[in-house]
Amino acid sequence: MNIKLPDINNLLKKMIQATSVFDEEKKTINDWLQEHRKIIKRNLNLLNHRNEETDIQILLLMMGGLLIRATRGERGSKVYQELKEKIKCKEDLTKQNYINILKKAQYRWGVKTGVQIISDVVGYFSNTLKWNWKKYFADAEKFRETNFREDKLLKIKNIGFKVRDLALSNFSRNYVANDLHVVRVMTRIGLLNYGFDIPFNEDLEMGNNPGNKKNYLFLHKLVLRLSHLTDDNYLPADLDRIFWHFGRSVCKNKPKCKSCPINKFCLSGQSYQSLTIRKIVKDSTK
Repeated sequence: MNIKLPDINNLLKKMIQATSVFDEEKKTINDWLQEHRKIIKRNLNLLNHRNEETDIQILLLMMGGLLIRATRGERGSKVYQELKEKIKCKEDLTKQNYINILKKAQYRWGVKTGVQIISDVVGYFSNTLKWNWKKYFADAEKFRETNFREDKLLKIKNIGFKVRDLALSNFSRNYVANDLHVVRVMTRIGLLNYGFDIPFNEDLEMGNNPGNKKNYLFLHKLVLRLSHLTDDNYLPADLDRIFWHFGRSVCKNKPKCKSCPINKFCLSGQSYQSLTIRKIVKDSTK
């Protein structure tokens, strides 16, 4: 079989036409993408209207991502809704409130763990950062090439790159939460091959395990590379949403290669077609 690396632009044109269901709502992936872009724009607008209300709104948007240790959107949505319901002002930032919120949301990693994360995050943003959101997000953009490894949030127990990047992706189009769906899709399609010439050093290692720090940093660089190949028409957070929804709707645990809209471009799809043709030929000679 002749292998031809997929063209990212051809892939995306096809992928965004597929439909995906999230929170019981069905839309095309392009619709989900456009909605996410609007959400980021709306959230960034909060930075220009600093007051106690917007401080809380930004904090809760960040917290919704930071509390997820396995990136599962529906679970995170439930926690976020409880946070919004119970925390309206800075006086509501109390340990007892955190306990009640996490119990009501049935936080999957345990109330004790969740309370500690919330307390440490609130402590950092209120006491250390003094609610200076503009500085925090400016630093995130400044260090996007290295995945903002200098972020002090990463020093907090149970906060790693994936959940921090998920939180940042609510405000920046330059961050990707490389979870199972995203990485699986990139691997099957053959997009990891575009990372062979990413310079190797002690911080990076080519691989597709988002639980491995060196692999994760490689994946971050890879998505930046893929974004550049689209002339930055699709930024990393855009690719994240597209791959994530495609992984939930088409390229699932058991892929639908036969009916997949990108099977002519995808390496796994090409392999499936080649095997199918060989089987047909073999059966016809019996």
